[in-house]
Amino acid sequence: MIKKSITLGDRPVTYELQYKNVKRINLRVHRDGRVCVSVNRFVPQVQLDAFLEKNGDFILQALEKFQTMREGGDGMAAGRTREYRDGDTLYLKGVPYRLRVLPGGKERVEEVGRVLLLTQKDVENAERRKRMVEKYLTGECRREVETLCRRVYPVFEGLGVEWPEIRIRSMVSRWGSCHPAKGILTFARQLIEVPESCIEYVVVHEFSHFIHPDHSPRFHDFLTKVMPDWKERRSLLNSRQWVR
Repeated sequence: MIKKSITLGDRPVTYELQYKNVKRINLRVHRDGRVCVSVNRFVPQVQLDAFLEKNGDFILQALEKFQTMREGGDGMAAGRTREYRDGDTLYLKGVPYRLRVLPGGKERVEEVGRVLLLTQKDVENAERRKRMVEKYLTGECRREVETLCRRVYPVFEGLGVEWPEIRIRSMVSRWGSCHPAKGILTFARQLIEVPESCIEYVVVHEFSHFIHPDHSPRFHDFLTKVMPDWKERRSLLNSRQWVR
């Protein structure tokens, strides 16, 4: 991975360049603000620069969008920088909740109406508060993901897929991953923030990799058979239209 920079408009943009055996230049702007480019090593720099300048508006708009999401408290975009302060907005299955931090002898996080109430012995201890909220969100995510996995599993069980090991961890650029050889599905803790229909899409998407471990046309044809409206769910997930 090589870090390079280019000026788009009047803004300098740093991007990560990776050489791969690909036929075209691939560009991706991640929610954490990283701009990643993969290209064949035989493509000259002048051609790469022209490609980036041609897509300059898209890159700058995406960077601005994700910056706004991070500042607005979008957990997936904020990643590990989230502070969880009193009054912050958090999302559970696409529904906004207000975080309230209050002093108390018994530390806990609980849902009270549309409020996530965090009781903390020392309300100035930001690291402790972050660990408490992350533990709560991880637990909620695990319960939701495992419920949806059990719901869709009969389809894959009928195709010979064994029940996988399910892992939950914080991610900043992926919603999930599948390791077919080891029988492991890993899901982003941040999934608990998105609407349930989007969580179910990610679950089905990753399960489908046990059948087709790539993103070939066969994979997408199979996904369409299992979940005909997956494109609409993916669009909702990536557009973040439910964030308000």
